[in-house]
Amino acid sequence: MNNTPHDPSQALIQFTAGGLAEHSAFELLTHVAAEQVWLANFSSENTRAAYHLAVASFIATIGITAPQDLYAVKQAHVIAWRSAMEEAGLSRATVASRLAALSSLFKHLTDQNLTASNPVAGIKRPKTGNAGIGAGKSPTLSKRQVRAILDAPDGKTLQGLRDRALLHILFYVGARCSEPTLLRVRDFTYDAEFPVLHLTIKGNKLNTVAINLECAAAIRAYLDQAPHRHQPDAFLLQPIRNGHPGRPLSRQQCYNLVERYARLAGIGQHVFPHMARATMITSAYEAGATGEAIQCTVGHSSITTTEGYNHTAQKHRESASLKIGY
Repeated sequence: MNNTPHDPSQALIQFTAGGLAEHSAFELLTHVAAEQVWLANFSSENTRAAYHLAVASFIATIGITAPQDLYAVKQAHVIAWRSAMEEAGLSRATVASRLAALSSLFKHLTDQNLTASNPVAGIKRPKTGNAGIGAGKSPTLSKRQVRAILDAPDGKTLQGLRDRALLHILFYVGARCSEPTLLRVRDFTYDAEFPVLHLTIKGNKLNTVAINLECAAAIRAYLDQAPHRHQPDAFLLQPIRNGHPGRPLSRQQCYNLVERYARLAGIGQHVFPHMARATMITSAYEAGATGEAIQCTVGHSSITTTEGYNHTAQKHRESASLKIGY
């Protein structure tokens, strides 16, 4: 039976997954759109999702309906899109990252001789990081708020134990939202007296982190009750009731759980997973941890990124407004 797809984009998906080797599949791959090849070239699913979202936003804002429209884009279109994002209240970091994604696409199209030049080149991008202290950084939570979130799940149910484990990993390790979802049972181990997590982080790199004892206890309490506790290759954090045993929690489920327990904890502001990461980094600095140690724990590729969080907190602590009273 011939399972070769008729859609070139599906041929690309199956081929990159190791599924197609027929001559007909080869022919189909020659017709895959340049934009799809560009996106498929990124190995990280998170990167593909973020870049797809950025390009989709541009296409929707500018009103592009055909490939020829995309190939005819000028700098004026990009500037209009940048202005629309700024007016919509997107952070400077988000605007900058979306412009970078679009620039990457047009560099590829230029290399393929589909466009004469990259219209994003030369477009001013918002300054982030140390150039604008605090710009683009997620807000943090107080210790009281974090404690309330960690205690919100019902510790008498398997789902509650799982969610406690997830929340502890986010707040005590500063993991990105997708990282706990990739953990396997075998990734929670002990090295001498230290409990350890082996996290797959950005760039598909391995980051081995010794974790807080409370965090380890939360993971152990969940595993002691989990039906897959004796399966080393099983995903650590799995849906409890979805009819698909063995699958990991999704990034969206992780996001939703953080929102849910923040509401249960009575926190009025919108809480999302990256706030746990920002809170962990800031709390570690305040507890005396070095920037290098924090960088290694959270998996930042550059110490500058890590230090940006400390600069934000330091700026708040030194605010002149805090020094006065009337």
